[in-house]
Amino acid sequence: MPPEVARRIQAADYFYEFRKDSLGRPRMGIYDRDYYQGDELRPFRPWDRRTMVTMLIVVNAVVFVANYLFTNRSGGLMFGLALKPSDLAQPWQWYHLVTYGFAHDPRNIFHILFNMLTLYFLGQSVENKYGKWEFLRFYLLAIVLGGLVWSAMRLGAESGPLLGASGGATAVAMLFVFSFPQSTLYLYGALPVKAWILGIIIVVSNMLGSADYVAYDVHLVGAAFAAVYFFGHWNLGALGGGLGKLTERIQQKRRGLKIHRPEREELSSSPSKDELESDRILDKIHREGKDSLTSRERAFMERYSREMREKRKH
Repeated sequence: MPPEVARRIQAADYFYEFRKDSLGRPRMGIYDRDYYQGDELRPFRPWDRRTMVTMLIVVNAVVFVANYLFTNRSGGLMFGLALKPSDLAQPWQWYHLVTYGFAHDPRNIFHILFNMLTLYFLGQSVENKYGKWEFLRFYLLAIVLGGLVWSAMRLGAESGPLLGASGGATAVAMLFVFSFPQSTLYLYGALPVKAWILGIIIVVSNMLGSADYVAYDVHLVGAAFAAVYFFGHWNLGALGGGLGKLTERIQQKRRGLKIHRPEREELSSSPSKDELESDRILDKIHREGKDSLTSRERAFMERYSREMREKRKH
């Protein structure tokens, strides 16, 4: 689906989205909508009602308890999930690039507690903005990238294994900072700070950190990935959509069928004045939030969204 078409569909849902917000319900990210999942509609499933943040916290907690029960000094589950520098040169061990992010040392509850609190307090807003599946893709890729850099920097050297979701949690925290820089957060539940100040604290503290048992480079990779993702306007789900279309083309070619895909010009004509205005206002909402809209902009979007929703019915 062309980006401009998706944005106009988003505008059509504007009024409905704000009514949901006023009731305190989580807003679905545009990349999770059925009509934005490539060319194929996805059926509704009750499990989709659960947030990805909640599922990640539950998985981490279950693995932590399992590690506590089945890990001992000679080895066990925790070491089977951990990432070691030598894994980079052993393709059959590459699954550790993901599993290490769900394994925390059962002897240190504060490590998992801090990571899960970060996900809980900051991850939900990020998930609401980008959608649950895009959030999961972002989170897992941050973990993989952190593991790759960490392994590459220590390849051939003596090093203990890498454990924990800190790289993914840091990436989520920094994406929150970039997405909502003027939001007020309360450090330790009492000290109010702007989100952008928290971002500076995260980066500087990791650049200056010196504790041997902390993988500061993994945290910084997560922060850098969040910056590239946000300022590059990435959509990781688009890769999956592209692969799906390629597979479809191959299958159709084998059957001897021709596929007609209209060009972008066929899908949408030159944008009208109203469409350009809706794009401008949507950009403003993404940058500054819905509370930044003037009464005129709100009135325009409510009218435009009703018109677009009516068109979609016909």
